[in-house]
This record gives sequence, structure tokens and C-alpha cells, in this order.
Amino acid sequence: MKAKHAVVLFVFGLCADFIGALLKIMHWAGADALLIMGMTLKVIGALAFLYKLVTHPKVKDFLYW
Repeated sequence: MKAKHAVVLFVFGLCADFIGALLKIMHWAGADALLIMGMTLKVIGALAFLYKLVTHPKVKDFLYW
């Protein structure tokens, strides 16, 4: 998995979270599921990006500047 894929997952999570919040404000059906899906995608995207960052061979050069 490339870091780009993790960022795309995170952005999809942000979009789903935003739309779910709008639906929740308007009291429409399905808002709860969309909020949960958005939050899950954001967590998976963030964890995937952190994993990619930590396993990168030059992470020590990046972290110890």
C-alpha cells in the first residue's frame, strides 16, 4: 500500500463524516451509519499512513532532524 492510498482513505472518511453530519443536522435516515463509516475510514487511513511512515527506511533521518 502506498501512502497515497492511506491519504485517499482518510479523505473519503472526511467526506463521509461531513455528509453524515449534514444528514444528522437535517434528521435524515442513514446519518448514523454514514458517521460511523466516515470515522472508521479516517481511523484506518490514519493507521495505514502511520504504519507506512514508521516502516519507511529513511524514517530515522526524517524523525531525528
